[in-house]
Amino acid sequence: MKLFYVLIALIFSLGINAQAQQKVNKRKPMKRMDENAAGLKYGMAGCGLGSIVFGEKGGFLQVFAGVTNLTGLQTFGISTGTSNCGEASKQAKASEFIEVNKVAIETDLSRGKGETLSALSEVLDCRNPAAFETNIKNKYSSQYPNGGATTAQLEATAYQACE
Repeated sequence: MKLFYVLIALIFSLGINAQAQQKVNKRKPMKRMDENAAGLKYGMAGCGLGSIVFGEKGGFLQVFAGVTNLTGLQTFGISTGTSNCGEASKQAKASEFIEVNKVAIETDLSRGKGETLSALSEVLDCRNPAAFETNIKNKYSSQYPNGGATTAQLEATAYQACE
């Protein structure tokens, strides 16, 4: 009999949660915390078997994904690079690199060469790093003569210079 009451309470609480979620969904969408990991295909529970079974679906399913990850397969996935635990995409890595090193990149751009530009050419997998440094300096100075490009603009210029 107690089990019956527990089940009724669980169903009732899930119904209230669903109603609350519908109200939240009508509001302006907020950026999820896991969107910072651009290019990765898992939710808040992280990579592992749970990410394969439950994917990026949010909400309570991430609890199940997290419990599934506790089987030890998440550690295996991280160690081997399987189960969605591989590296982020090249574009995600480039975006993060540019965001973190924006001031150093602009300093190197003013000089026309530097360690940060060399590292950026490696992140972008440019075929000719020396040509990349020359190209990005020329493109950046012609497009933004006073500097001050946004991260997205700097990223676009870097991709153009890498080609």
